[in-house]
Amino acid sequence: MILLDTNVLLALVDERDSLHRVASADLGRAKQPAFYALDAVLTEAHFLLPHAPGRQRLRFLLENLRVRSLAMDETWWPDVFDWLEQYDEHEPDFADAQLVVLASRRRCRVWTYDREFRRIWRRIDGSRVPVYGTTRSA
Repeated sequence: MILLDTNVLLALVDERDSLHRVASADLGRAKQPAFYALDAVLTEAHFLLPHAPGRQRLRFLLENLRVRSLAMDETWWPDVFDWLEQYDEHEPDFADAQLVVLASRRRCRVWTYDREFRRIWRRIDGSRVPVYGTTRSA
């Protein structure tokens, strides 16, 4: 189970994105994974793809990768808001908090290129967030 972050979706649908080649290569290395997206991630991606062609490519990508939706109900809110408060100085967004909390509660990895997932942020139990994707130096 792999949770998709916004930067991965953007990189895969926009050939001009600086991470496009890396994300495409990482996608090629994936061994029939189950991909999941949160509404918060899709909301960010939709906002950052303000024109119809980008949004159409996003839809095509989601359909062709058979990305499944994963919802978090209100029982998850305390963990999400507690995590946001704990890492407030690093200014995480709501989608990042949801990804980390899901990675804390379920056996899954987060496909992201945000270095905070590797260097700073931790799961609820203090362990590293399991990350999928090539490490980038930026």
